[in-house]
Amino acid sequence: MHQLDRKSVPPPACITPHNPARMYTTLRGPQKGEIRTSLLTIQQNRCAYCERRTGTGEKDGHIEHFRRQVDFPSRTTDWNNLFWSCNDPNFCGIHKDTCNVVGSTGKCRAVNIDDVINPCADDPDHFLHFISDGSIQPRADLTTSEKIRYSETLRVFQLADAGLLVDSRRDAVKPYIDALKDLTAFTPEIVQAYIKRKFPQIVGAPFETAIRHFLESNLT
Repeated sequence: MHQLDRKSVPPPACITPHNPARMYTTLRGPQKGEIRTSLLTIQQNRCAYCERRTGTGEKDGHIEHFRRQVDFPSRTTDWNNLFWSCNDPNFCGIHKDTCNVVGSTGKCRAVNIDDVINPCADDPDHFLHFISDGSIQPRADLTTSEKIRYSETLRVFQLADAGLLVDSRRDAVKPYIDALKDLTAFTPEIVQAYIKRKFPQIVGAPFETAIRHFLESNLT
């Protein structure tokens, strides 16, 4: 998860200006397609939460309501409430909406969405540190309320407990670990130059944040 810039694309015309009385269920296919295209542009064809690459078709993911439609009906067509999420039922958007149901992964309890990191309104880097083995750790010096937001974000999206995501992040970082090992015989200046060259190259890559955090940890 990393911070997304909603202002990088114009709001979809089909839901602008926001009308609190307009329900998402009234939108037609082309209108949902317009929203999907805008979200995919912002998110560079990745899930807003896990950063997996997704396809661009309507069945390759879903338009996700950060604040659930059933709980916040006036925000079902609010551009600031919409993301593109992968379709895996065990994590990300679908899991967020079912993690209070008995039998779901993670501890079963209700979600206070204000305790969950919003990738547009918040900077996930302030809370989350991705480790090269695929795990996630809290940033140092988080306040008590920030620690709650860190923990709840991992719980509702299953970012730390879903084996597929842990393995995928580890695999995404491994080529860079191997490259740095190969560069051990070279001067520190060459190693640092390699790392700096990689930052612009990884932009838009799946699991970009995990890769970036690894590179940053080796930048001196």
